[in-house]
Order: sequence, then structure tokens, then C-alpha cells
Amino acid sequence: MRHLTTSRLEDTRENVEEETSKKKVEKKVFNRSKTVSEEDDSVSNEVPRKKIMRHLTTRLEDTRENIEEETSKKKVFNRSKTVSEEDDSVSSEVPRKKAKYDHESKGAEILFKMGYEGRGLGKRGQGRTEPIPMSTHRGREGFGYRIHEKIDGDLLAPEVLPQEEKIVEENVVWLSADSDIREKFLHELRAAVHGWITIGDRKDTLDGEYKYCNKDLVEKMLSAKSAFDEINARVLMDARTRANPYETIRSVFFQNRAAVKMANLDRIYDWLLTGRKKRNLETKNPVATDSKDDRRVSDANIDRLSPLFYFADICAGPGGFTEYVLWRKRFYNAKGFGMTLKVLFLLECFYGRIHFSGKDDFKLNRFKAASPAFLERYYGKHGDGDITKPENITSFEEVVKRGTNGVGVDLVMADGGFCVDQQENIQEILSKRLYLCQFLVGLSVLRKNSDNPGSDGRFVCKLFDILTPFSVGLIYLMYITFKRISIHKPVTSRPANSERYIVCDSLLESYVEEIKKYMVKINNELDRLSGNKERDVLEIVPESIIFADRKFKAYIVEHNERTMKKQTNSLIKYRIFAKNTSLLDQDQERLRNECLGYWEVPDINKKEFDQKTESLCAAVGRLVKISLLDNLKTRPPPFDAEVLMTKANRMRYAELRMCALSERELPVLLISIKTGIYFHPPRSQAEFEKIPLVAKIPRDTVLLVQISEFYKQLHQNGKLESKQPTIRILDAAVLCGDDVSSLSFDDRMAAAEKMCKAIQTESVTSDKRFAVVHVAKVNYFFDQLTEMQIIVLKLFYVFKLDQMNSEMERFHLVRANGEEIAVLKEGEESSAFFFYCRGMRITSLLINPWIMCWSKGQKMLYAFDPTAPRNRSSFFSEQFKEVHCCVDFWKTVEIRNCSGSSKNDGYCWLWDWTARFEDYGPRSILHMEGHTKGLTVRSMHSIIQEQKLNASCQRPPCN
Repeated sequence: MRHLTTSRLEDTRENVEEETSKKKVEKKVFNRSKTVSEEDDSVSNEVPRKKIMRHLTTRLEDTRENIEEETSKKKVFNRSKTVSEEDDSVSSEVPRKKAKYDHESKGAEILFKMGYEGRGLGKRGQGRTEPIPMSTHRGREGFGYRIHEKIDGDLLAPEVLPQEEKIVEENVVWLSADSDIREKFLHELRAAVHGWITIGDRKDTLDGEYKYCNKDLVEKMLSAKSAFDEINARVLMDARTRANPYETIRSVFFQNRAAVKMANLDRIYDWLLTGRKKRNLETKNPVATDSKDDRRVSDANIDRLSPLFYFADICAGPGGFTEYVLWRKRFYNAKGFGMTLKVLFLLECFYGRIHFSGKDDFKLNRFKAASPAFLERYYGKHGDGDITKPENITSFEEVVKRGTNGVGVDLVMADGGFCVDQQENIQEILSKRLYLCQFLVGLSVLRKNSDNPGSDGRFVCKLFDILTPFSVGLIYLMYITFKRISIHKPVTSRPANSERYIVCDSLLESYVEEIKKYMVKINNELDRLSGNKERDVLEIVPESIIFADRKFKAYIVEHNERTMKKQTNSLIKYRIFAKNTSLLDQDQERLRNECLGYWEVPDINKKEFDQKTESLCAAVGRLVKISLLDNLKTRPPPFDAEVLMTKANRMRYAELRMCALSERELPVLLISIKTGIYFHPPRSQAEFEKIPLVAKIPRDTVLLVQISEFYKQLHQNGKLESKQPTIRILDAAVLCGDDVSSLSFDDRMAAAEKMCKAIQTESVTSDKRFAVVHVAKVNYFFDQLTEMQIIVLKLFYVFKLDQMNSEMERFHLVRANGEEIAVLKEGEESSAFFFYCRGMRITSLLINPWIMCWSKGQKMLYAFDPTAPRNRSSFFSEQFKEVHCCVDFWKTVEIRNCSGSSKNDGYCWLWDWTARFEDYGPRSILHMEGHTKGLTVRSMHSIIQEQKLNASCQRPPCN
């Protein structure tokens, strides 16, 4: 201290001397510049030495007083420190700025000088004497806010954070019942005539529910939950955001966090839920993906030939689970059936009705990662989507079975839940019927165990606490019904809540019917007691059966205790973070990156994924692969006997396919993009116009279509009734981003058929204002208000030429508008539809110079190139793609003017069936042996038979 004082005195002396010297210099300069006539002797006098010394002494004394005052403050601050100081980690994060209200503080000194003696500041000494504490006020909370009674806002909260396990690769534990346990249970269930349903007094607390978890753990968890009962939701959310190490994962590019939970579960169960294969993941769902690449069409649909993946999503609004599954399966490889609560608001206005869906309904406009066209929404017989109503469950089962040909779905997902504000501790009791009905729907619509591995039904459902006998009994029923079950809380489920998921694998056909009947009986009993506030179903499986199965009971107890400890620790951590608003979990960013990489989900945010709307011109340039759109307006050359005539050994008929045309106008090119659906009009100068019908087709789709009409009834007098608009697809280039244009015509139509199965609808809507789309074997109806109705058809309008003669019973002749027209019947008798047939569009399969020939040894067709070397000239159908012998979509639709012999070298022809004055029309084409003005069905059949006969007698073609 003495050294510091001396140094400060020397600095002060030097400063004063420096100022004095400056004044002397300025004085000299001033004196030189003065003239002889100047006056004012007072200015010219030098500063006396005594005055300088007095000024220096005053400055030194002021400096000494300042140093002594600073020293005294430091001593007071050191005395105020306690022995139990905060640890370095806390003090480094939160600077200590708490004021000191004691007799040594500056404020106390001022009051002491004013005569303050430690009493109140009132006239007679009344009033508070203790210092006013630091404010814990948060945000805009007003008087009466009681957060300080539970959690005081304190930046210096001394609590130690509980131990926490932060993992990326989670381990799941499976549980499987022995066959003798299953058989014994089923025998006892059948023996119990009225079942095991136990009815008692309704419970509104979890007190006493300690059979499946340690009592102390339950009480600690409930106590930790209760600490947040009177806390503002914003405070809790803020603490959760900073405390949860996995919070920053959020929803990535999906519409909500539910999709990421499903991605989490799918990965830790080794892709069991979506049935993916590791080697295919990177091809279909690349992790290192630039968001701009999402707009590019792709031919990487490796599941194009695989059967459709069917799934059901119940209690699923707004649709996060569905969005993930459709994204993971990609393209048109999956079809979903969804049911959730529907609250429909109708607004009457001058131009009609506007429908607004409720908060629990599917939000199709928020689907960013996949097209919502592959989800069929159904709301049950009552139309409200309430899954607890028995009629809704039954009708949903019927719709799913019709849509899957009676087989059932591969996966059922259930994410039911509702708001339980201020009742979090009894969430399990409030959700018991929801548990039951979700399980019941799963057993109703899942496919049964089969010989094909990987095709068995899987079930995943959200649960909360599982402490009561009712909840444990439900899980035991699933334990008996499935090959194996697992209960797990993924890291994407916030650790402080009671949420967890049960995953069931392989539904066993021999047990499902009995268990399902029992669940229906339980639901009916709960429905009967729904208005009774005193009585409730408490138990559905006897305690003796569960306790006798030690493996099952131990599994439930171990899971409950492990989850309860984790939940309690997280609640404590939330409380600490609510007190200290400066705390933040430092592992959030690391865990986000590692988890997304492990789940193989690209780290793309919603803004990047949902890019700016693409213009129509840009979309056409990206999707359409021909330079001159006017070539689409060129009429194809006529189809006649000359096209069929060929040299020996060539099976010309086998190279051609035939599609019925329902309109006189030529087919048009249709593209579906984000902004809408457009078509290239044949009689307009505009390149593309918006389609006049409301038809929801997946975006990034390019089709060759006819906008037409179909009829639902054909009377014996030839009158057609119940007309509906339709869009009929004749060929396909791009299907929901899958580029199929280079495939053969048969493969393109097979892919279109699969896509149509994925978007067809089995449910019937009450509103009949819809447009219909006919694609391959399917025609589907789209309501103008987003409701769908889809009718399944068979692929009868795509004919092989040699099969045309056997399909004659599907053609009828009617008179309309004064002319005779052929009508084509499609579909089965119970759901038949009728179209006008005004002609046939014939398409070639092979590109020139390839021809189709017959192999006598293999007894099958093969493609032959007369210009290639002999060892590289013949290939069977499975090799067509490899040798590029098939004509692609764009060569087929780009018709160029041709005449004479070049007509046979084209790839598309038109067989006009319009009635003419020369008596050549639909009647002569269908019923006459031949006609001088053109081909008939029978004359074409004769040419085909002759080619078959020649091929069976001749040698193979040579180069």
C-alpha cells in the first residue's frame, strides 16, 4: 500500500510540473508577440512560486484521500465474503453483483450520517428495517403471481445438477412370452365367461399404485412434478429449452417433432418399423443432401417393383408420423390410412361454404418432406374421428381391409394424447380408454403373421405412466398377442415427461381374435360407464396371472423404475434451470449433429427444404425433355394393316400396345408442380394452362392424359347415366419425382398402376362434387374441398393386340347425339364404369432397328437387333433395360410428320373408330370380318395368328 501511495504522489507531482512548464512556454510566446503599445500588466506577471506549491499540495492530498477510500472499500468487500464461496464453475458463469446491506456499505454510512439508528423510516420508527431483496419478477406477471413460493429466481442457485446420461445409440430390450404361457392364458380367458373386468370406485390419484414401481421413486417423481403446478408455462418452457440436451433437434425439416420421434424409434429398432434395408437407405434418402437437389427428378426408386407398404396412422393429427414414413419410403412406395379427431367449421359466404379443420386434424398443407396424396383420411361412421366410438373403429377396419385386399397394413402408429394441464400426475388414468382403443384398432387392421419374413404386422403406440393394473393388463394382452414387445422412451421424448412408446412385432394370428373380442367387451363396458363419475373399470387381467409371470412383472418394474429415476432427475434439473436463467446445457449442439447422423436424417431446416415457389417455366424446363412442344399437337399416322405387315420371323403384334381413347381430341401432356396442375392444350397458342378440374396429383409428375367423362350406369336401352368428369392417364414420364420415361411402356404403366394404388381412396364421401382420375388400373375422385373418393379398376383399356379378340364382351354400341359410338366397360360387375371409345392409341415397345422374335428353345419372346453382331443381338425382356432397346416416353409422344414407308418406322399410331359415310365405324370394327376402309378386330386377329404360325415354323432371324 505504501508503494502504491508513493507512486501515485510522484505521478501527481510530475503532472503538476508538466502543466506549469506548459504555462511558462505559453507565457514566453505570448510576451514575444505583444507590441510596445499593449497594456494590462496583470496578464504579463509570472505565476508566483508559492501559488504553484499550494496547487501541488492540494492535488497530493486529494489523491491520498481517494486511495484511502478505495482501500477501505476493498476491506469491506473482503469481510463480506463467506467461507463457503461458490465453486469456480458457477462463479465463472454468473458474475456476483449482489448488493451488501450492512453497516459498512456506502448506503449505511450515508444513513448513519443523517442520524439513522436502525429503526423503521416512519415518523415513530415504524416500517421495515431489513433491506429490500433483489427482484425475482419475470416478464409481465402481475401481483399475486406465486412463482417465488415454488421456485425463486436466483442467479446464484447453489443446487448441484443431477447426474445425466447423454447417449446417441440407444439399446432397446425385447420381451417375449413362452408358448405355454400364451396357451394357458388363452384357455383361462375362454373359461372366464364374463371375462376378468373388475369395476370399482373411480380413482383420481395414483396414491397406492406401488405394485409395479418402488414407492419412494413414485413419491419423489410426483413431488417433483407438483413443484411446477403453479409455474407459468413460459418459465417452464424456457427452462426446458435450456436444460434438455436433445432440445435443439426439434423437428428438422418435418412439420413437427413427432416425425423426428418416429425417425428415432425406427433407427434404434434397426429399421423395423418402416422395413428399410441398410444398403438402400443412402440411395433413397441421402444424408448429405443439398436442399436444392430435392427438386430434381430421380430414377433411384429401387423399390419400384416392390409391393406397396401399407400403414395406418391413428390419433395422428397433424400428421408427423405419416410424413416421416412417406419420406423414408419415398416416391409412391407407401400408402397410409389415417384417422384422427376432426372438428369441422363451416363458414357460409356469398360464394359457397369454406371448411376449416380443427387443431387435431391432419394439416396436409404443412407436409414438406412428402406428398400428402398418399394418405387416405377417414373419420369413421360418425365423421368425427373419435376412436373411442365402437362404430368408428368398425368402419375404419372395413375401409382398411378394402384398401389392402383384406390383408391389413404392415404398420400401425398411434400417437394419441390430449391436454392434461394441472392434471399431469393422473395422465395415465385419464388416458386409459385411449390406450385401449388404440390397441384395439391395431389388432383390427394389422396383417397377421405369415411365412414371408418381414411382412408381419408391427405396432407402435404412445403411452404415459404404466402404474395402474388397467394399464399393465393392457400391455399383458399385447404381450400375449405379439411375438415380442418392447417399451422404450427415446431421447427425442422429453426426459421430464411420462411419455414412452410400446413397440410390438409380429401379430400372431392364433391369438388375435380372442384378445380382440375381449378388448371390444372392455371398450363397451367403458362406454357404458362413461357417464358415471363414481364407478370405473379398474382391472382387466387378474393380478395373480401377472404376478405368476415373473419375467413380465420384472420387465415392467425395471422399466418403470429406470424411467422414473430419469424423469425425476430431469424435473430437478428443470427446477435448477428455472432458478438460474443463465444456465445452458453445453452438449446440445453436439448431440443434435450426432443423433441426426445416427438416425440418417439430413440436417436441413424447414426454410431450406421448403424453397421458394418454382415458376411454371422453370418447372417445364426441368421436367419436360423435348424442345418443341408443338410436336405434341401433331396427329399420329393412322393404324392400318400396313403397320402390322412385316417380314417372316418378326412378331410385329408383340411390339405394340393399345389404349382406348375416350375423346376425339388428342391426348395432352399434364404436369403437376407445387403451384398446381397444368396441361398443354392442343388447340391453343398457350404452352400450358391450369387444369379446370380439382385433381390432387403428387407434384413432380408428368403424364399423358385425356380430360374426359365416365358414366356409372348403362341401361338396356343404351342410355348412359351418372356422368362424372375424369382425367384418364395413357402414359407416364415422371411419377412423384421418379423418372420412368426411359423404361418400357409396360414398365411405365406398371409404375403408374402402383402409384395409383397408393393414392386411391376406399372411403365414400357425402359430398359428390369431385373430379375423377383414371390411371392404369385405378380411377380416383378428388373432392373440390380436399375430400377424396377413389374407385379401383383393372387395366382393361391397355390391350395386347393378340388379346383384343377375347375382350369383345366389354364393348357395347350406343347412340348418342345422332351417331353410333362404342362404349367400353371397365371394372367388375359390382363397380363397373363406362367410357366412350372413339379410337385406339397404339404404342411401340421397341426402338428402331430392334424387332421382336420368338425363341423356340425358351418358348418366349426376345428382342433382336439385325444390325448388331450376332453375340450381342438377342436379349430377353429382363435385359431390355440394360441394352436400351425400348422406346422411351418422349420419343413416343413427340410425333413428327411422316408419310409413306416411314409411317411404319414411327412409335405411335391412331386407330380412329369414328363413324364415317363409307359405313366404316365402331359397328364394322367390332363385328365385321373385314372392311375395305380399314382394320377390324377380326381382321387384325387373323394377321396376328398368321404371324404366330410363321414364327413357329421359321428359323431364327440372321444378321
